[in-house]
Amino acid sequence: MEETARQHFIIGDNLRHKAFYDDAIDEFSKALQIQQSVLPETSPVIAKTQYSLGLALRAIKDYAGALELLSKAASTFESQENAEDYETEIFNCQLNIARTHHSQGVDWQRGGDYDRSITEHRKSLVIREKLLGSKHLETARTYYVMGCALSDRGDFDEALSDLRRTFRTRRVIFGKDHMDTLEVIDNMGVVLHAKGVMSSEDIDQYKVVVVQSVQYELEGDMHYDSKNFEQAMLSYRRALALEEQCLGDLHPTTCDLYLQMADVMGELGDFEGSLVEYKSVITIYERLLGKFNIKVAEIYNRLANILMDKGEYETALSFYAKAYGIFDSLLGEHSDTKLAMENIRLAASKDRNASESMNLIKKAEETFKQRHPSAAGYTGPSADNGIESAEIKESEKQMEAIVKEPEADII
Repeated sequence: MEETARQHFIIGDNLRHKAFYDDAIDEFSKALQIQQSVLPETSPVIAKTQYSLGLALRAIKDYAGALELLSKAASTFESQENAEDYETEIFNCQLNIARTHHSQGVDWQRGGDYDRSITEHRKSLVIREKLLGSKHLETARTYYVMGCALSDRGDFDEALSDLRRTFRTRRVIFGKDHMDTLEVIDNMGVVLHAKGVMSSEDIDQYKVVVVQSVQYELEGDMHYDSKNFEQAMLSYRRALALEEQCLGDLHPTTCDLYLQMADVMGELGDFEGSLVEYKSVITIYERLLGKFNIKVAEIYNRLANILMDKGEYETALSFYAKAYGIFDSLLGEHSDTKLAMENIRLAASKDRNASESMNLIKKAEETFKQRHPSAAGYTGPSADNGIESAEIKESEKQMEAIVKEPEADII
């Protein structure tokens, strides 16, 4: 039977590569049905078939089915005792999960459902940045489509920020005069025109300014990579001054520069200065995007990391808890949600006075497993089988109550 399954898989793989997706899905499904009847559920052979079937489903735009199978395959590969031997398979699963979120986001964007589109793009972006880095062309593609969706929704400031990130990457890869690079500059002008607060002359001036500010930023990156942190800080400050001159000091576009300066100060051992830069980012994001936003959660995480380095474990625990609440609500069962829970446990273990907090964490973690039954091998009831929304809300309140609000004491 295993040989029969293998033959179905080979035929399906050939059909998929020739773009006969429906026939490929039929062959993969036959292979999977046989494999699941004779092999353990955690077999990497099954995971390989799930992965290929997921790719075929994505090709016919069955995104929900694709995500389910790709996620199962990734979990199986990650659960192997010799998981290091499956690094390529894990990478490919995660990358194609990101691509599936991206494709789903584009479809919803074309249909005018900008809220769902942006949510999918953000899920894709989290994975692509982790796997490929923020300056990879594939990551920039997500920045670009998300910027367009944000603009269509009327979030012009945030759209401008994501388009600038796209421009920065294309500037490095294609050069400043390439048509794909110039296209982003033109789209930034369209966004500013749609916002309606700048004259045509001011918009043209900003197009010149953003080219120069990105050049300063790239010089800062070069100095940072060579560990010349003082020169890196100087370059980032020059870029920031140009951006603030045109957009003001409370604009998402400036946040990347504040974050880079925070990283530099951390490298220089100036944790207090680093916290000040994080304060600037949090102030901008919370004022313009609200506190319940993925970008805010990411900053909470980075801020908590600095606090951990300073040994301020209780306050770090609070920020990790805030990040967890946002990730869990917006991303659900996601690698960042799981990592946020791990960060909470780490911070609580460092804080010897956090025994009471640990009890709350255990309750919240159990709720997380119930809401996301595939997490950590959990096999209990799902959220649809007995977990009331009131219980979930109570767990979220417990997470928020781990420690007092820290902002006034920290930043």
